[in-house]
Amino acid sequence: MQKLLISFLLISQFCFAVTLVTNVPNVEVRLGSVLLGVTDRNGVAQIEVSLPATLTFAKPGYLTRSVYLEDPEKSYFITLIASANLQILSTPSGASVWINGKSVGQTPFETELEPKEYEIVVQKEGFCKSKKLVSLRAHEREKLHFVLSEVPTVRIVSKPSAKLWVDGTFLGETPASVKLTVGEHEVKLERTDFFSLLERINVSDEDLQQFEFSLTPSARLLVQASPPHAVVQIEDRSQRQPASFADLPLGMNTVVVKAAGYEEKRLEFDLKQGQNFLYVSLEPKVFRLDIVAPKEAMIFVDGKSVGRGPTSVRLAQAVHLIEARWGEKQWMGLVDLSSEEQIEVNFDVATVLLLGDKNTVYTVEGIVYRPPSLIYLPEGFHTVKMNEKERTIEFRAGKLYSFSPEELGYLCVFSDSVVECYVNFEFVGLSPVLFYPVKPGVSKVSVAGWERDVLVEPAKITYVIVGGD
Repeated sequence: MQKLLISFLLISQFCFAVTLVTNVPNVEVRLGSVLLGVTDRNGVAQIEVSLPATLTFAKPGYLTRSVYLEDPEKSYFITLIASANLQILSTPSGASVWINGKSVGQTPFETELEPKEYEIVVQKEGFCKSKKLVSLRAHEREKLHFVLSEVPTVRIVSKPSAKLWVDGTFLGETPASVKLTVGEHEVKLERTDFFSLLERINVSDEDLQQFEFSLTPSARLLVQASPPHAVVQIEDRSQRQPASFADLPLGMNTVVVKAAGYEEKRLEFDLKQGQNFLYVSLEPKVFRLDIVAPKEAMIFVDGKSVGRGPTSVRLAQAVHLIEARWGEKQWMGLVDLSSEEQIEVNFDVATVLLLGDKNTVYTVEGIVYRPPSLIYLPEGFHTVKMNEKERTIEFRAGKLYSFSPEELGYLCVFSDSVVECYVNFEFVGLSPVLFYPVKPGVSKVSVAGWERDVLVEPAKITYVIVGGD
């Protein structure tokens, strides 16, 4: 008893009357679990306490605060912050709760927090992570209920709105929400006058996610060109005219237009968003051909007479059929002006024309030919084998010999410019069309709006000159 009294007297000697002032009245002051006092209506209290000590200040509706005191001569001013009550529930319950990245417990969960914005994350194994931002206000109660989902909801947004496919399935237009499993998915967006977009997205385990995309404006270009067989090229794409291109970048682009028998054109064109139009007319490509021939020989080019003897002509196509006649002598030749500018008439050899279709094969002097072929043989005996039939003939210089299956006739179609040719409504090539095999009878020849019914005889060549009678 005496020892207890001595201890009490010693403790009493070290107690000090400390002045405390709080910003709100009626605040409890505790040392551990012992209530030392309560501030009055002015927020003032004088507390007898042994220093140094850590006191706790508490009042309902405010955050509890601990203050370390060590100076008995000092008045302590303590500011309490009004609190907000937050209650967190989940379905199912028992989910982990994280506030601003710190684990604080499991649902159902309740706490007092300083008024401000918080990120609340609720997570449970087998379910998606759910996240919400909440802004708490002083003296208010906030109740959050999280309904946990097993599959994430993904919202896809685009500027501007566009047609949407996910993993190949059409889902309408953006913005759109869809349930997607965790992992990679393919998103495709399309809108007229914008580039199509194909992206892969990685869906996490969050229950609500948003992916945003921006589409790039694009241009469309329609090119109409003359002649009809012109080909239009832009970037690495080409089409026959009328050529329609989509998904082109805006700004200056090079448009190339070319056609057999015509001069190529390269144009710089400023593409705007949406539909653009361009019309291009090509100029015929003109070649010079020098024909070397005896001065009395009559010269024909593509079935038309161009004069006698050595002749120079200007022609709008590259490939031409040349014929020469001198009395009873005949000669025939083909010239490609894209690689040569001169052809020489030679009456000292026999001209041999081998005709037929894709099933016809010729062998002359051990050399195999496919029709149509034009060859020259020296004067004398030569053997010509057509498929399984074989003939030995004495060939004479300055003569024209023609071989053909009896069941076929042939058309040569000529025009002043390179145009598309049709026989019986079937496209057969660009003019000139040489030795095209058809069944004997009447054939309909159509060239650039010009049309004629032409009688074709067996094993004979019929010339069709566009615009002629």
